[in-house]
Amino acid sequence: MNKIIPAIIANSREDMEKFLKTVEPYVDRVHLDVMDGVFVPNKTVSGYEEISKMETKLNFDVHLMANNPEDQMYFWYQIASADRFLVHVESQADLKGIIDQIHSNNKIAGLVLNPDTPIEVIQEFMDDIDLVQFMTVEPGQYGADFREEVVSKIEQFHIKYPSIPIGVDGGVNPQTIPKLLAAGVSMFAVGSYIFSSEDVGKAIEELKTMVENKQYAQ
Repeated sequence: MNKIIPAIIANSREDMEKFLKTVEPYVDRVHLDVMDGVFVPNKTVSGYEEISKMETKLNFDVHLMANNPEDQMYFWYQIASADRFLVHVESQADLKGIIDQIHSNNKIAGLVLNPDTPIEVIQEFMDDIDLVQFMTVEPGQYGADFREEVVSKIEQFHIKYPSIPIGVDGGVNPQTIPKLLAAGVSMFAVGSYIFSSEDVGKAIEELKTMVENKQYAQ
């Protein structure tokens, strides 16, 4: 199913609460970017500490922009609403080990590729993962430039692995959605376009309409 998922970068509990309350009326899932300040220059709140103290009906895609994501997984597994985990292939993690661990905790496991990372690096994990996410910007901040060349890489991947769900993160807006849909993308993590809008609900509905309208996938 095609899906628009608001992407959140929170530097404080207050940020987290504000973002969640802003989008909660319009979606059932958010994409939470968790940054360690090492894998990418920026550092965010841990995420699991803040969510554990909040009441929300939202589910979470947890995007771990961390060199050693396994260091925090125990805490994340305690958060029932965090049911999908995205780990970078460029991290220092034992990828097979963390994928198996995610599955043993009855969660969904995906791998993330940075714009310059070739798709061949995840070939050995294709029988183990549930989805793949492509970064269409340099990771770590809202508003980075959309990397057009990633679209062709997504097309190649989709042709080779047509049954694997594909997500993208970065630079998603009404101009980029049609080409991403055509390439085979079904999940869209959207940050700046939604949160910089004067009407968040209207922006989300606009994007939802685009991804649900089959003409854009031609």
